[in-house]
Amino acid sequence: MINRVLIVGWDGATWDYIDPLLEEGALPNLEALIRRGTRATLRSTIPPYTNIAWPSLMTGLSPAKTGIFDGVRRVPGGYTFIPSNLVGYRGVPIWRWVNRFRMRAGVLNVPMTYPASPLEGYMVTGFDSPRRSSHIAYPPDLLQQWDRRGHPYRVLEEEIELMNRQNPHQRRMALGLFLQRWERLTIEQGEFVAWLWKAEPVDLLFVVFSVTDSVNHRTWDWEAIRRAYVAADRALGWILEVVDEDTLICLISDHGSTPAKRYVALYRVLSDAGWLRFRPEVALRFWRRLPGLLGGTAAAVWPRFPTPVRRLISWPLLRWDERLAVAYENLDWEHTRVFALTGMGMLYINKAGRLPRGCVFPEEMPALREEVRRYLLGLKDAEGSPLFARVWRLEELYPDARAEDTPPDLVVEPARWSDHIITGYPIDPLVRPIPPEREYGTHTPDGILLLAGPNVRAGARLGSVHIVDVVPTVLAAWGLPIPEEADGRVLMEAFSRPLKERRIASGGERRTMVLDESSREVLDRLRALGYLE
Repeated sequence: MINRVLIVGWDGATWDYIDPLLEEGALPNLEALIRRGTRATLRSTIPPYTNIAWPSLMTGLSPAKTGIFDGVRRVPGGYTFIPSNLVGYRGVPIWRWVNRFRMRAGVLNVPMTYPASPLEGYMVTGFDSPRRSSHIAYPPDLLQQWDRRGHPYRVLEEEIELMNRQNPHQRRMALGLFLQRWERLTIEQGEFVAWLWKAEPVDLLFVVFSVTDSVNHRTWDWEAIRRAYVAADRALGWILEVVDEDTLICLISDHGSTPAKRYVALYRVLSDAGWLRFRPEVALRFWRRLPGLLGGTAAAVWPRFPTPVRRLISWPLLRWDERLAVAYENLDWEHTRVFALTGMGMLYINKAGRLPRGCVFPEEMPALREEVRRYLLGLKDAEGSPLFARVWRLEELYPDARAEDTPPDLVVEPARWSDHIITGYPIDPLVRPIPPEREYGTHTPDGILLLAGPNVRAGARLGSVHIVDVVPTVLAAWGLPIPEEADGRVLMEAFSRPLKERRIASGGERRTMVLDESSREVLDRLRALGYLE
């Protein structure tokens, strides 16, 4: 009988990296867990990005029902956007669901949980939270409580610092120091979770380790990746030492990882086709990047200049470098028919009536979508290989999406997951190799799932299952009802004895949308991480 549940996330973990390390004997704690459990490949959302995948994993709902489709969310009725981790998503996260059955829950470092919301238990939000916010923990004085007890929680602050130094878009930290700090933090996090499991017992503990994702975004170097996974395994070992045999353990990742080999420039694609155009003036973001007070002053003054003055000043600068005009905020909406908010492959049509300066009439939408789809599917690289495997219409992929959630009109899926789609510049090559000095990794759809504990089949493999299957499976194994709107299925084949599946109405739940000063900070972090142009 299951008494407690432990869900451990290894963000971005993949069997492609794990299996060779298991063969080496480098991950003894994970190996022992696999011997007494059932493993599977966990298929992520489309696209397989952190901020889209985690809400689906924690609620059992598809993106159409959570309302999270992209790295940012366009505010309805306009062109501005906010980070999706500050956006209210639909669905009842598993920790709030178990609260309804008088069970306590602890949530540590799970992405897409900011701002921390009240629950029976405790919560510290994930790396995509604003620094020094008063809303990163619940109860609000939780971190101070732990500090007074001699167990300071350093994970959030340290992770933000390390992730701010991982990508080639940033001023990178030396690889050796980067790895040392991640190793130390990861093992410290494992020790902290082991202490917390005994010191503040909860029925459900959900914790995420980020080292396995961050190292992928930093390097292709196998030895570095090995060190990161070994650190995660050591942390897992600390936790397993204190977990009883009547605990259901669920080890998961939100997506997989792979080295990124080439850039594919989305703005080049849309510009070449005549669907996207920028105003002939320097973009505001250029002035914001000027150092110190100069940047702040220039950014404040620039929008006040009349359009002819801005373009007169811009003319010589754009002759010097036309990329200075390229920014989302500088799109010429009257001449832009198709646009992207991020490099995640979501495309939006500038539809009249839906957007204030829309130039595509509703009756033109079907033909334009088909034109875009066929054009993208016809694009090939220099060797004649297609660049895109699928270009999904919204209703094909997410038929129950709601207009109020500002979903995309088309979703682009690369033919090779090692091709990293970026917004880029219209003058970029359509495809170009990523040079070794800028090495980093990107995401794949294939994450990991490992179940171990009472009634779980030992040493079994399931093949491929879906990210929305996690919550229904954990709840059914625990003997709890499942929200009736959950899209996932119960993985009956993972268990020795049949489970009873019962679904009940959840009553729905949506987190509060946050629009505050922290939005700018998180948007800047998303740009540094390469998600925004």
